[in-house]
Amino acid sequence: ADVCTDSGLELQNDDGSLMAFVCTAMPKDLKDLLYPSLVACLDGPDLFSVQLPSPANENLPQPFDCLHFSWYNRFTTKGNDTPSNVHPYELCLGNSRTNMWQMLPYTSSDMAEYGQLFDRLVQAFQDVFLWIGSVLQVHLPEAEYSTLVQVAESLPGNVISHVEPFISLVVNINAQTTAHHNRFNKNLCLALAIGNFSRGGLVLKEQGLVPELQNGDFAVFHSSEATHFNLDYAGVQVTFVMQTDIGFDKWTVERNGWGHSSYFC
Repeated sequence: ADVCTDSGLELQNDDGSLMAFVCTAMPKDLKDLLYPSLVACLDGPDLFSVQLPSPANENLPQPFDCLHFSWYNRFTTKGNDTPSNVHPYELCLGNSRTNMWQMLPYTSSDMAEYGQLFDRLVQAFQDVFLWIGSVLQVHLPEAEYSTLVQVAESLPGNVISHVEPFISLVVNINAQTTAHHNRFNKNLCLALAIGNFSRGGLVLKEQGLVPELQNGDFAVFHSSEATHFNLDYAGVQVTFVMQTDIGFDKWTVERNGWGHSSYFC
């Protein structure tokens, strides 16, 4: 069954689970400032290239600029079956000590290299992120929404996610993607279109969907399950992708196996 509301279109699978949610209801005052705000954050339009129209989607995908403002919990040191009363620094496996540098979730290298840009994006788009969060709270299945929020509220050091219920923001500039899955994404992801462009639909292959997202529109779908890519477009297109690393399953449940340790706070 499909459910159409004032905020968007909820597409459901035969079992009633969410196939995709497409929203075209961003308020005009927020929508009109998306592209100008992004240009200001990037100190000008130099990174943007105008894609010329192609009559039959003939343009082959080209490399594009991509910034990952992300949290990861991959390849971390596990504390399962370790004694609770021994400091991790004192634990040894053979002749090697415990790798203490990767016991916690960590941020991407882009967060360090482009931290000031991330701060500008958060400041410029905070009202947009809050509005999107309020829409998702209403329209996403409660179980999936709650699971994502649980991760967002578990970040080390009480760090606040600015894109809650997700924890990571990826900025794709002039994106031209081939068909792919994001196998490390947890549950749902969100793609927000920004720019002055035409065409460029988002293809969800198995679902048979091609939402034609325009500036300010976004789609939520299971990116680890759906083969997806974007069609050829004309103009300037940027995509904000919000997602959560599936590796956080090990963190939210048992703190990477260190939850029992007397030294792990």
